[in-house]
Amino acid sequence: MDCTRINSLEMETEDHYRKKANCYKTSPEYGRMISLYPILETSIQDCKGEDLVA
Repeated sequence: MDCTRINSLEMETEDHYRKKANCYKTSPEYGRMISLYPILETSIQDCKGEDLVA
């Protein structure tokens, strides 16, 4: 999926945001951030599977 930003005033679909999140989570920047902040990785793991948005 393309990770580029498109300027629009309309909200995208939930599927769009899930794809964006996956793109971000597989980026080199995300990997570097996780390696710099180990507690962040633990916090992310603790939230996996949670229904954080209604």
